[in-house]
Amino acid sequence: MSMLETLRGYVTEHPYLAGVGAVTVLVVLHKVVKARRNRESKNYPPNTVILFQWQRGPYAPSVSPFPLKLETYLRMSKIPYQNDYSGKFSKKGKTPFIIYNGENIPDSQFCIEYLNKKLNIDNNKYLNQTDRAVATAFQAMIDEHLYWTMVVFRWVYNKEQEIIKNYVIRSPLLRIYLNRLVYKQTYDQGIGRHSPEEVKHIMLTDLQALSDYLGDKPFLMGDNPCDVDCSAFGLLAQILWHAPEHNNLIPNSFPSLHRYCLRMKEKFWPDWDDCITHGGTRKSIA
Repeated sequence: MSMLETLRGYVTEHPYLAGVGAVTVLVVLHKVVKARRNRESKNYPPNTVILFQWQRGPYAPSVSPFPLKLETYLRMSKIPYQNDYSGKFSKKGKTPFIIYNGENIPDSQFCIEYLNKKLNIDNNKYLNQTDRAVATAFQAMIDEHLYWTMVVFRWVYNKEQEIIKNYVIRSPLLRIYLNRLVYKQTYDQGIGRHSPEEVKHIMLTDLQALSDYLGDKPFLMGDNPCDVDCSAFGLLAQILWHAPEHNNLIPNSFPSLHRYCLRMKEKFWPDWDDCITHGGTRKSIA
């Protein structure tokens, strides 16, 4: 959702726009994106991933699953990295993205595949060919299917929009515009053509599939974490910590997924409390 991400990033950097209309922002939006893409690059440290993402979230390190997915992967793979919260966007006009030794790589999944190849990393080394196929299918389900159920609930069905209103876009006029934009995107994708009850059914079906396959294993594919766990944790964290509209859905209905999230958090995010804003009451320090 490049337009959404661009608007959010620009308003975050320019809070005075919170009182103006969405049309005013859109008039200059294409110039802003172009200027950002053409900014002179900093002298980033060599052999260090620079991860461009949104500011830290209130109860999880990001309000989007994809930055959390990518940063969890970097931690899992023990790759040196630095975060950049400046609001820059990739050459595709999206975030998150990375720069590594001068190369600009957009899209969280492409970033993972690029780094795996570039640095000879294989978090899936414990998986056989069949397991790798299953992991790929789950990654696609999470990133391209379950994700859209989260989006339509957060932006369209939840009229209170606690996360959006308090931590993403504060301007009421911009939220009205973005609600329409996201509704159109979800309608075009297909998920927005369903009723809330039908979308909830789709979400529950996907969560049940994850829960059933996880079973009593510590990680989705077995005893060792792998790349698909980054996708799973990134998305489940949104439903667990950033979805008041689901009212403790995961702890109450999917306790194994709840334990899984806490396990991933403990293993890869020992500094979790330093990476969140605690409901906007303080700045993150990491």
